[in-house]
Formats: sequence, C-alpha cells, structure tokens
Amino acid sequence: MANTSVLNVLRSMRNVTHAMATTEVNIFDTSHAVDKIISPILYFFGFPGNIISIILWMQPRMRHSSGTYLTALGFTDLLFLVIHVLFELHKIWGVYTFDVPVLCEGLPVLFMATQYLSPLLVLGFTVERFICVRWPSQRDRLCTSSRAKIVSLCLAGFALLLASMQAYFYKFNKVNQTCEMRKSIQTGGHASLWSIWTWITEMLVFLCVPVLILVCNILIIRLVRRYTEFESSCKERALTTTFSLLLVSFYFIITTLPVSIVYAMRYTFVPLDGDAFTDHKALARYLLAKSIIEEIGMTHYACKFYLFLVAERPFREELMRLCMRIKVSALSSQNGYRFQTSDNTAHTDWIEVSQVEASKPEETNM
Repeated sequence: MANTSVLNVLRSMRNVTHAMATTEVNIFDTSHAVDKIISPILYFFGFPGNIISIILWMQPRMRHSSGTYLTALGFTDLLFLVIHVLFELHKIWGVYTFDVPVLCEGLPVLFMATQYLSPLLVLGFTVERFICVRWPSQRDRLCTSSRAKIVSLCLAGFALLLASMQAYFYKFNKVNQTCEMRKSIQTGGHASLWSIWTWITEMLVFLCVPVLILVCNILIIRLVRRYTEFESSCKERALTTTFSLLLVSFYFIITTLPVSIVYAMRYTFVPLDGDAFTDHKALARYLLAKSIIEEIGMTHYACKFYLFLVAERPFREELMRLCMRIKVSALSSQNGYRFQTSDNTAHTDWIEVSQVEASKPEETNM
C-alpha cells in the first residue's frame, strides 16, 4: 500500500498550486474532494463493521483457531482505520497531526504495520485451512486456538519489524516544526535506501503474500474435489470454507494490486530527486487517479464484516443470536424483569447441543 512519504508531496503541492493552470488546479481539487467524500463513507461502514466482527469472533461459539486469526484481523483493520483518520486530517484537511515529536516517527510505523499484518493474517488462516483439509488427522494437534494466538503474535512482530524502518525514514524538523523524510535516504533516486526498502517490502507483502494465498486456495479446491460421496457432509463444509476464503483473498488481491501499481508509478510523476512538478497536468491527473484507486483499495479494511455476513452462515447466526440477546436484555431492563428465552439449545451446522456445551468454542465453517 502507499507509503506515507506522499504527505511530503502534498505539502509541497500546496506551495505550487498557484503556478498551475486552472484545469490542473480543478483536477487537484477533485482528487481532494474524492478523499473528503469517500473516506468518511468507508469510516461509516468500516468502524462499526470491524467492531461487530471483533465482538462476534470473540463469542464462545466462534472462539476456535480460525476465529482467533479473524479477531486479530478485525483489531488490525480497526487500528488501520483509526490511524487513517489521522492521515486524512493531515493530508486533506490541513490538520498537521504528525508535526509532533514521537508521533512523527511512531505513527508511520503503526500505519505500515497494520497494512503488512492484514494480508499476513489472511495468509495465516488460509494455511491453517489447507492443513485441516490436507491432513485432517493432524487438525486437533496443529490447528488449536493457542497455536493460532502464537502465530498471530509472531506475524504481528514480523509486521512491526518490517515497519520499524519508517521510524528512521521520518524525523521531526525542530527548525520548521514539521514531520519530513530524511534527505539522506532519498539520495540516488531508484537506488536510494528508501526506494530499495519500499520495493522489497511492497513485493514481499503485497505481491508474494497474495500469490501464496491464491495458491493455497487452489490447492484446497483440488483437495476438496477428491472427497467421495460418502464424505459429502465434509465436502459441503470444506466448500463453504473455501468459498469464504476465496472471497476474502480475491477481494484483497483485486483491491491491493491496483494500489501497488499506482504506487510503483510514482517516480514517473514525483521523482525522489530533481523537480517533482515539471509537468503539473500529469501530476494532477496522477494524484486524482491515485486518490480514487487508494479509496477503492481501502475498502478491504472496511468491508470484511460484510463479506463474512454474505459468505458465512455461522457468522450470520451468531449475529442474530447477539441481536436477540441485546433485544431481550433491553426488554428485560425496560419491564423490570428477565424474560426466559425459548432458545434452550445452540444449533451448529452438524449437531444440536445444550447451552452448557454451547459455551465451548466450536470449529465452524471457518
């Protein structure tokens, strides 16, 4: 995803906008309008969606190994949106939230870490599902909630390690009271430290990881097709799981790849050295296209709740149970007594169990 150095470009653009022709200024204003309009819409859907997802995946019924990954994914996407609000305030609304010591170096680290961690967690539960399908006898040993927590923490540590370079790239200029990139890391254009590091991390996280996710899902599909008619129930379950994983992973690839391509084209319009504004029209059009594509790319941080709502029956059922509990609790509070619900059993995809058993985590389609 896009590196935060674009903030420097936009800050400089404010100083040169007066040199542009009217058409270029209009395009530049339109790119800002795209951010101002679309981002709040994504926040409107993304914040409640991620919060509800976290609540649902933390329910006892959903607290299986895959649910652990998805809970971590919900927290990651939620943190991304929070930091993205700060970036939007800085980049679009002129509220310079990063022009403060510590925040200048720290927030870019967290921002990039959330972008790295999201696809890594998707890869995590995809690999787990492959293990379940390929080696079902090893499922109880390899695919446990405790192991999923350890893997999630390791992935978070790896994401923070990759993002930690951002703390070196950025520094607070005490003279100008601004947050800016170090000049030394930009020296050399394509051969600069910043360029090389960015390309390595972009290709690793936003190309290699999605490809691995895709390969795992293809292998899962091939394995599922080998089920016999006698194993039809297992086949149906695995197919549902595969559909959900494919939906999330393909949506991630579709929304991420265009952003990476646009970001890779930045040197054509905004070189690291030399005059970055020799062609104002091309730069304005690039920034407009970049704004639109980045807003589309950001949807995968805001829309996973709605994807699971469409693809996962256990997820929908858990949401309905949660809504019913809230409704009953509200009615009980309003009327001064507790209602006895008729839901004395917990229904899963395969069996009906008592409420005591329902408190235990189960392996759903995820």
